[in-house]
Amino acid sequence: MRPGMKIIVILVSIVLFWSGVFYFVSCSDQPEKRAVKVAELALKASVDNAESVRVKGISQPDSVFGREYVSMDEKMSLSVLMMKINEKVMKETNGLEDFDPEDKDMVELMERQMTTMSVLRSLVTFSVPDDKAKKPFNGWKVKIEFEAETTGGKSYRSEYWFILDKDARCVVKSFEIPLI
Repeated sequence: MRPGMKIIVILVSIVLFWSGVFYFVSCSDQPEKRAVKVAELALKASVDNAESVRVKGISQPDSVFGREYVSMDEKMSLSVLMMKINEKVMKETNGLEDFDPEDKDMVELMERQMTTMSVLRSLVTFSVPDDKAKKPFNGWKVKIEFEAETTGGKSYRSEYWFILDKDARCVVKSFEIPLI
């Protein structure tokens, strides 16, 4: 082998190696982008009338650490929203005095509100607030605000939250939050 040939082979090998590394890093399927795609597909599968779904907004994927899927600020804002929905129901039904079980719109709103409250209660953690232990990365959280129609044709607005695994390949937990 000629003396200059060995250097050329080494340089070409280095260039090919780093080109391959750059290609795999830049062109790999990023979990953040995949999380949004999986959440959109899960939304269509989760609602009763998938053809009527009109997406109004999608949040940036947010990292989830440990088992705390919802932050304290989010829990507080969700609780206030649920109280507003409860006030609306109480006002429209005169404190449930005039509740009509045949009113499908009101029944569906109450069911969505009760389901959300149940999920919120299940997400409450009883950890010590001063716990500084670093929690491991557990996955992604994506929120999708949308409008859709019930199977009866009544329009409604909601926000669906999807908690996905680390690789953003499957939904671990999801819940719907009715919006007024």
